[in-house]
Amino acid sequence: MFFYRNGMLNEDDDRVYSVDACKDEYLVKYPILIEEESLKTHIRRIVARFNDTGSVSKRKPTRRPQVSEDVVEDLRARMQQSPKKYLAKFSLQSGLPYSTYQKNVKEKLHMHPYKISLVQELQPADFPR
Repeated sequence: MFFYRNGMLNEDDDRVYSVDACKDEYLVKYPILIEEESLKTHIRRIVARFNDTGSVSKRKPTRRPQVSEDVVEDLRARMQQSPKKYLAKFSLQSGLPYSTYQKNVKEKLHMHPYKISLVQELQPADFPR
């Protein structure tokens, strides 16, 4: 990494690192057209990430918070009491978002919404065919 390689010793025998020196060394090695301020911003971001985590790779994105088992059990009890009630009513009663209920009904309770569809009925005359 250019930033740590260009460190200079000061009078206190401490290393001093410069973003400008890093930028200059980078542009000598990789002569591409890039805005200098943009490159400085990238260098600062990468150095800060390295100082925080010890790695220059990006962090994993955060996950959505998990719903507690109490909420799932409450939903299960409500669904058994009144299975024809809309999920929107459940969410209004409990104060949790509709999407939370929708996701948990499908994933945790393994219940899926369905639509009744009409199909033709087979008549006795249709069986020989």
